[in-house]
Order: sequence, then C-alpha cells, then structure tokens
Amino acid sequence: MPPPPDLTPEQIAKAAERKAAKLAKKKAIAEGKVELSDEQKLEIERRKFLKRDWASAGTSSSVDDKGKGKVKIITWNILAQTLVRRELFPGSDCLRWSDRRAMLLAELEHHSDSDIICLQECDRVKEYSSSLPQHTFVKGSGPGKLHGLVIFYRTSRFFVRSSKLIHLDEEHLSSSDSKNAGDGKRRRGGSRQTKNVGLIVALEEVDGDGRGIVVATTHLFWHPKYAYERVRQSIILLRSIRQFQEDNGCTSWPAIFAGDLNTQPSEATYQLLVSPHNPLPQSMIDEISSSRLVHDSVVKISPSSTEPTSEAPSTSATGSNTPVVKDEEDGQGEGELPDNNEKSIANTRTPGADDGILAVEDLVKAMRDVLPNGGAGSAYGSVEWGSATGNDEAFAKRGGFEHVDSGEVAGTGEPAYTCFTPLFRLTLDYLLLLPPLDNHNLAKITSIYAPPKIEQLGEGLPRKGICASDHLAVGCEIAW
Repeated sequence: MPPPPDLTPEQIAKAAERKAAKLAKKKAIAEGKVELSDEQKLEIERRKFLKRDWASAGTSSSVDDKGKGKVKIITWNILAQTLVRRELFPGSDCLRWSDRRAMLLAELEHHSDSDIICLQECDRVKEYSSSLPQHTFVKGSGPGKLHGLVIFYRTSRFFVRSSKLIHLDEEHLSSSDSKNAGDGKRRRGGSRQTKNVGLIVALEEVDGDGRGIVVATTHLFWHPKYAYERVRQSIILLRSIRQFQEDNGCTSWPAIFAGDLNTQPSEATYQLLVSPHNPLPQSMIDEISSSRLVHDSVVKISPSSTEPTSEAPSTSATGSNTPVVKDEEDGQGEGELPDNNEKSIANTRTPGADDGILAVEDLVKAMRDVLPNGGAGSAYGSVEWGSATGNDEAFAKRGGFEHVDSGEVAGTGEPAYTCFTPLFRLTLDYLLLLPPLDNHNLAKITSIYAPPKIEQLGEGLPRKGICASDHLAVGCEIAW
C-alpha cells in the first residue's frame, strides 16, 4: 500500500485555519463570551469526562526529530454497547447508548493528538471515526462477534505496510517437532473455544526512510479460572508478532503489545510476559496448574482450520483483513453475558494426552523461548513515573500483591486500577514494549498517561462526567 499523497500548502493552511477557529470558539465558550442555547449547554454537559495529565516516565531521551522516531499511543477497552448489561454495572447512570455516546466521542477527541489508538470491544467504529478525522483504522473481529479490535493511526505520519489477524483458537501452541506433535487438536493445546483474536499492524512512517513501528492489540480470554489459556494465547501472539516482523522486513522496528489482557500483575500471565526468566511464585504455579482443564467447547473448533491462512491487508479505508461482521445498530446482545459464577469450571474435564495441554514447566519454557533476552517493558510497571508522588495510585500501594507468596515479582508500579466497576476493580490493561531484535537499540518510554486518583472514580464506572466505559484508557509515549 503506497503512502498517502502530501497535502498541498493550501490544504495545510486551510486545516490550520479551521483548527484555529475551533480553538477560538472553545476559548470563547469557556470564557462565557458566547451565549449558548439550552441544547448546547446540555450537549456540553453530556460530553464531560475525567481528563488526566501526561507525566514524565522518569527516563531521559536523546531523540532528535531528524534522526529518530517518537510516537504517542493509547489503548482503551471502550465497552461494546452490545455487551452492556445492567446487572453487571449496578448503579451506573450511563448504560444507554444515548447517554454514553457523547462522552465516548468527547474522550476519543481528547486522544486525537495521539498517533496510534488501540481499541478493544469496538462495535461502532464509524461513529468513533468522527472524533478522529486525522486518523484511519485497521480492524478485526473474532468469528460471529459484533465487536472487535481496532487500531487507529494518524495518516499524516503512517501508512500500513502490512497487517494480520490471528485467530487464537486455531493457532498451534506446540511445534510439529515437539513431543506434543500430532494432529491439530494436540498441537493447538487449547483449553476451550474463546473466539479471541489478535491484530498486528506494521505502520511505516510516511517520511521515515523505511522506519516504522509494529503495533499489536488483543483482548485475551476473560474468565478468572483460565490462566493456562491466557498464557497460551500470549505465547501465540508473541510468536506471531516476531514472525510478522521477520516476514515483513521490520525486525529493526520497535514492537508494542497493547490491550486488555484480562490478567493482573499478581497473576502468572503478566509475570511471564514481563519477567519470564524469574521463577514464578508458587501461588502462580498453582494458578496455572488448576486451570489445566479442557472445556467441552474445544470440539467446536474445526479441524480444517488448524492451519489458518494469511490474508493480504485491505487497501480500503477500513484496512479490514477479517471477514465482514454485520454492524450492531440495535443494541441487542450477542450471547456473551459472562458466567454469573466467575469461579465456575463447569463442563470441563481433566486433559488427556491427545489434548496437548502443556505441563506448567513446558508452558513456562515456551514463553522463555519466545522472549529469550528478557521480558517486555511495561509503560507503567518498568518506569519511575510515580516517584514524584510516592506512587499512590500504583498496584502495589493498593495491596495488589497481598495474596502472592514470597518471591520476586514485577509490576509494582502498574496502575492501581484500569477496570473500575461497582462489582470489579482490577488492573487488566497494558502497553508492553517488546525487547529489540537484531541488536537494535531498545526504544524508551518517555511519558505516560497518568492514572486518575482512586477517589475521582466515584462508585464505579461507567459514570457520567467520569468515563463512559468500565475501563480506563492507558497510554504512553515512546522514543527510538
């Protein structure tokens, strides 16, 4: 796909003029110099949300504008309207689309100065695009899902060199020459059908002399009792990112893995991603061991799809490389209401040899093999962003590691919460910078989108004036 044509001086001047007029109008409204109608006042009220500042990550950067790159990236589980259920968000005052829409569009507009925006649970991408006129997107969905993954990118900076959608249920965990070699089911080593996918995009800089960045986003399986499956999905995605870099000649580019990983820093999946070569605490070993189960749904994964094909990225405005899914317009659900009992392991059995479920030590080794030189660097967990404030809003400070037995752990500086509802208050969303390939210099995280103070989040999200999703956006700036 060729880069977009350069804007003419007249187009640039007109865009600057429109932007200046818009800013002047906003300033006049803020200063009370413009008389607003009741409807305009109501719309301003509807668009209110909790704004947060960017903070230094505590790292220095010698990046210059001429020789190297710098990019600001946001990831946010936006909460698909098709998944909204009142019983999951008791007391929320903005569950209807008419109440959420203005807030979501306003917050996305607030993030429009970011170069890359990754969204999960996105089911109204055309509406969201109206808040990001300088961006276009690549999208992908799991089979039959009415929501999915979207990566917006600024068209003045990037064009898509290549993209790929990974169907996690269908990918193999074990290679053909491993001791688990056999039929597709055994090599997949999956514990259940999840319909989860990962989206990988190589974004080349328009004026970057071949430079760019690889961005991958995902939404890992949600159920707390399926730690084994989340580790499996993470390994498959990391392998896919590395193979994607090799296949598309971008091993020298930084690679960032973003999304809702449905794992907390105190859990095995996170620790294996950021610190794979440190011994796992026994509680995390037990967590994986107890989730080495096989759910009845694995029989729904077609054997004919065990060697998934790779499709060329679209050159259309959507950049979609996944089968088209009918847009959700009527607010009806799609049968994805989570099990009311999150501790349930119903309809499961102990794995047999033909299932290919790896032992804990083999699973850990597989992660170490894909991250041989160390773990991923977390935008929040691996920097010193909280030193100036004592890290009051950090995961460790709120007691997130209390149930973990003795042992070295990473992630003490992750945000205290990224999912904050009346029922669930968890840290689930991350921006992870993968170790460099080909001995290239590691990119640096230079700033982060500061987490809110816990008292600012009220009784739980979604909440008018705070956030229209149950998840909070996280973000960072990286330089290389």
